[in-house]
Amino acid sequence: MLTNYLKQIPDKIEYEQYNLDNGLTVVLAPIKNIFTVNAELFVKVGAQYESKNLNGISHFLEHMSFKGTKNKPNHSLLVKDIDDNGGRQNAGTGHENTSYYAHIGFEYLNYVLEFLSDIFTNCIFPEQEFQKEKGVVIEEIRMYDDQPQSKAGSLMIEALYGDQPAGWNIAGTEENIKKITRNQLINYYHKYYHPKNAVLFVVGNFDKTSTKKLIKKYFSINIKTQKIKFPKVKLLLDGPRVNVFNKDIKESHFVLGFNAFKEFDKNIPIISIINSLLSSGFNSRLFLNIREKLGGTYYIHSGSYAMYDRGVFELAAGVNNNRTEEILSAVIEEIKRLKTEKVSAEELNKVKNRLLSATLMNFDNPYFATNPIYDAVLYNHKVLTHRQRINNLLRVTSDDIQKISNQIFTVKNIKLGILTNGYKAKQFEKIIAKI
Repeated sequence: MLTNYLKQIPDKIEYEQYNLDNGLTVVLAPIKNIFTVNAELFVKVGAQYESKNLNGISHFLEHMSFKGTKNKPNHSLLVKDIDDNGGRQNAGTGHENTSYYAHIGFEYLNYVLEFLSDIFTNCIFPEQEFQKEKGVVIEEIRMYDDQPQSKAGSLMIEALYGDQPAGWNIAGTEENIKKITRNQLINYYHKYYHPKNAVLFVVGNFDKTSTKKLIKKYFSINIKTQKIKFPKVKLLLDGPRVNVFNKDIKESHFVLGFNAFKEFDKNIPIISIINSLLSSGFNSRLFLNIREKLGGTYYIHSGSYAMYDRGVFELAAGVNNNRTEEILSAVIEEIKRLKTEKVSAEELNKVKNRLLSATLMNFDNPYFATNPIYDAVLYNHKVLTHRQRINNLLRVTSDDIQKISNQIFTVKNIKLGILTNGYKAKQFEKIIAKI
């Protein structure tokens, strides 16, 4: 095993965390011997904070933030300094955060911090651009609706959480986007985009002293704010639930979903092992037993992700429409195996070895080393180094896997989203209830 190399994985991550006088949290993580720097601003607002009539506004605001500021009143001017110097900038909206970032050669960090600060405090949301961007966002919604894997995933999330923000589309609905007003967008921006509700990360090659001066220059803004309460999610442990969307297609796409564990839960390493057992590599259980033996699918995989107050474990596949029930049943049987049969020592060691190898290979990406800082700061948790995380994985036993599998993969907890042709929900409810 590669455990001989475990001591070579750093057990310390160099970073500094501090607050500006206005409450903005700043994290500086220097990385030597590279030529670039990355700055990312997280604003603590996303789809989970939205009301039904404003579902999609966080994502729409992310789009509109690039349409001009008081200092640089159009998109081209706003990104010019970064573009002209070979940098990249982008943004993303999730349920809990909206993030803006730029990656550039280290000598141009000034442009990146100016860009992020401008978006954070000076957006003007031009009326003409506001109306035009509605069309762009609507096309994005339609694009993901037309992608079968994405659609099946959305159907599963709706089944898993029901009619609450966690179950809604992050991008919103076409109807909502059409109805959102510019004043609603401006009010939303001023409510959430303020220093006490944000975290700035600077990672890469930079001088700490000069960078602190730049951050103070661009982000020392005083805004009257109100305390933001994190909206928690209600978990639906109400039995099998199937969300079906029928369409004239030849291949069905389904996603099985389960409530799992929140970020930094003690059981996260066990979930990682289960995920790897099922779908990491060509010798994983789903690949061998569903794709290779049955020839019933091109893609099949599992995955997990964790957030502030919850987590999700999912299994997804695309199958011949005529074999949908057969393949879904086979996937259920693979899940049941985890509950009834202990994983052998040989298979468990292979999985652990694979995860350790992947960690070692990821160190070829210099930014990977500092990744644990992000989650720790955003979730107000102590930093777990890569070595600590690997040690947690190595401690997982076959008993742990069986125990957690029986805890998560239950009749009460199973949900299914499926894009198919000619099936009814009851047909699939009978299958998944056998878990």
